[in-house]
Amino acid sequence: MGDFTLFGIPISFGTMIYQAIIFTVLVFILKKFVFKKLVNILDTRKQHIENQLQLTEKYKLDAQKNFEASEAILKQARADAREMMKHNENEAKLIIQDAKDKAKQILKEAKEEAFLSRSRSLTQNGQIKGA
Repeated sequence: MGDFTLFGIPISFGTMIYQAIIFTVLVFILKKFVFKKLVNILDTRKQHIENQLQLTEKYKLDAQKNFEASEAILKQARADAREMMKHNENEAKLIIQDAKDKAKQILKEAKEEAFLSRSRSLTQNGQIKGA
């Protein structure tokens, strides 16, 4: 047949036609058996990745909502703690003031009792000495 040379390389026309036919048959076989499965696998993988991305986005939004809720709860807890501290401080001040008042009252009563006791003792001593 016709052999020819291209850039100094000998080329056989028959071999070129044979290789073209084999390549065409190979492409049709690959198209029929491999490419459909490969495309299906790639589509399945693409769908799986999209689902995972959507799920990740959903979990991200849920986490953000939970974070905001926990922040609100934390703020409320801090406010409650501050309020309880103020209440407890006021109550402690009242208890301390009440204890001071009672101590003053007891001291006053003790002084009065000591004064009365001393007065009685002096009057009794004066009666005894005067009699």
